[in-house]
Amino acid sequence: MSSFKIASLLFRTLAKPVANALKQQAKSHDVFRSMCINVAQMAHRTEMNWKMNVLGYKKEKIRPLNDAKAIDAGANFLGEAFIFSVALSLLFAEQIRSRNQAQRQRNAVDDRLDDLEKGMLERREELKRMQEEHDLLRTEVDNLAEESATLSTMLMQILGKEMNRRSLERGHPPTEISQALIDKFGSGEDIELTPPKAF
Repeated sequence: MSSFKIASLLFRTLAKPVANALKQQAKSHDVFRSMCINVAQMAHRTEMNWKMNVLGYKKEKIRPLNDAKAIDAGANFLGEAFIFSVALSLLFAEQIRSRNQAQRQRNAVDDRLDDLEKGMLERREELKRMQEEHDLLRTEVDNLAEESATLSTMLMQILGKEMNRRSLERGHPPTEISQALIDKFGSGEDIELTPPKAF
């Protein structure tokens, strides 16, 4: 049970003794007594007018209450009014508390959603950056592969020319290097060059 509900139960429990004390004060103090008489007479006139005009009672002259009845009725009215005001105040306080609690919960949900949205945006930015880095690395790898193929072709051409020169110096026919051999060399495979047979 929440502390607010305990406090409201305490106020409701204390309201009746306080209302009874107000009744006793109304009977013993002149200011309260005159207030009770005025309140009771006004309530009595209102009640009688309502009965005659709305409920169809016989219309007659409204006689005021005597002081004793007026004091009792006024004191009871003040006590009941105090209890009613306490109950009404507690009802309003509960409504305000519930509204504030609901607002805090909505704010917490909104903050959580904002955090999730911010996290998603950060993840998207990170994913975009990683994609850009991947594309850049892919471009560099393709460029390196192209340069490697070009260098392999140049190296095989130089090697072929050098082998032809040495073969001619030794009196052998020139060695032809096929494109398949160049591709095999470019792919990193082992190749074996067989020297030509002398005629």
